[in-house]
Amino acid sequence: MTTLRVFEAAARHQSFSLAAKELFLTHGAISKQIKQLENDLGCALFTRQHRQVSLTTAGQRYLLQIQAALATISRATTDIRTAGTDNQSLSINVLPSLTINWLIPRMEEFKQRYPHLYVDLSIGDFNVDFNQHRYDIAIRSVTSAPQGCQYVKLMDEDLCLVCSPQLATTLHSLNDINSLTLLKHTTRPELWPLWSKQVGVTLNNDKKFGMEHFYMLSQAAVSGMGIALIPRFFIEQQLSDGSLVIPFDNHFTSPYSYYVLSPQAQRLPAKAQAFIDWLLEIFAPYRH
Repeated sequence: MTTLRVFEAAARHQSFSLAAKELFLTHGAISKQIKQLENDLGCALFTRQHRQVSLTTAGQRYLLQIQAALATISRATTDIRTAGTDNQSLSINVLPSLTINWLIPRMEEFKQRYPHLYVDLSIGDFNVDFNQHRYDIAIRSVTSAPQGCQYVKLMDEDLCLVCSPQLATTLHSLNDINSLTLLKHTTRPELWPLWSKQVGVTLNNDKKFGMEHFYMLSQAAVSGMGIALIPRFFIEQQLSDGSLVIPFDNHFTSPYSYYVLSPQAQRLPAKAQAFIDWLLEIFAPYRH
């Protein structure tokens, strides 16, 4: 790094003497490091004349790349140094069910870790256009890789068949679910048919009740309204306290996967990268 800074200063000034003055080195030290760099690269970077130097064609190309690289390193260093002291705003848009049932109870941990970040959390299930919506981060569940943005896959969607303990006592085989009301996710009507095909059950039940979000389905299932297909991570608390049970543990992965999205950029801001790293950490038990 020292040699590259020496080269950048000498090339910018077109003078070893001025570079030495800027970097508090001797003219001889500048000349020696430039010569070492040229030997390493296998080409001349400067044309030397009496008390004057000028860049070769290779030196001109190298200068542009080195200046860009040093600028990137400088910005990254500044981001890290100021991340713990500067108050910054982080705008996040997340699926409603994920926010209410799962993310909000864990956000205090993130705030404790990054107290300088002001989090602006909103909910949504629309297609995110980062050119129109000024979000730093969005989380969505989709059936194919997102387009027009950067993304990191968080996890697949593993669904559990769940109901209240009281309803579970009426079930002796999978076919018995036809006697219960099927709680349907109205924006994902294909889930029940896909599940029944995988587990080999024919659904001939006309008793259905539709709801738009998983958190609504979970509340309906807890209240005994019927039986539902809900991601396991959404209902950890209910499974733990016994308000929901899994009568038949048939593994089913839906066509949907969860992604964290961010605007297209060569380098994510430190605040966005911090949130993504934290998400990957807390989602780790569900990734496979």
